[in-house]
Amino acid sequence: MKNQQGITLFIVIIILVVVTSLAAAVITETRLGQNAIGLTQEKLANEQELLGGFSEVMSNPNLINDIMELTATASSALSVIQSPGIIVGLTQRGEGYCKRSAKASSVELISCRFVKMDFSQNNTRRVQGLAMTAGVEQPLLAAQNK
Repeated sequence: MKNQQGITLFIVIIILVVVTSLAAAVITETRLGQNAIGLTQEKLANEQELLGGFSEVMSNPNLINDIMELTATASSALSVIQSPGIIVGLTQRGEGYCKRSAKASSVELISCRFVKMDFSQNNTRRVQGLAMTAGVEQPLLAAQNK
């Protein structure tokens, strides 16, 4: 009878070791899953912050003045009030015929200034900041700009 009790104890110990290993694996996977969910949420927050900065810059009434002050060789930087971690760089890409305008215009009377806007994040979150590039086409009187 004592021999059977020893075998039973041995089997119970083996079962406890297996169950403990499975529990440890489940807990580890749960922690990794929660960490991944947290990183995904932070990445979505970064994306929303970047899109909010884009909306703020595009709705700024002084954007036209900033575009008109650009020269062919210089670039400029804008600040975003709602999201101070976003840096916006403006670079003039040239002037010419308005490609995206549906309005009719006289030849060489109205031209467009093309500006590249680079949005980037400079913050200290756990996930890498995002970047986005947008193009702006500003119509202007060609005779006035020459």
